[in-house]
Amino acid sequence: MERKIFINKFDRQLRSWDRDIAKLEKRADKITQNLKQHIEVVKHQREAASTKAADLLHSSEDAWMEMKKGAEIAMNDLKKAFKKAKSRF
Repeated sequence: MERKIFINKFDRQLRSWDRDIAKLEKRADKITQNLKQHIEVVKHQREAASTKAADLLHSSEDAWMEMKKGAEIAMNDLKKAFKKAKSRF
């Protein structure tokens, strides 16, 4: 009888761990998806900053100061997105 009790207890523990592993996998999938979303935001902000840099390069002397403001905003947005993504992971 002791053998059956031990095997049943062992089997229950294994099933419990299976449930725990499944929960961990779901959390990992959610974290991965969340990370991918943050990376996409950073990529978008990077592209916007790159566009502003190109605009600066091709702007006239008169428009340069106004373009500089937009570029600084884009750079700050990129920094914030990067910092937010890094802080979450």
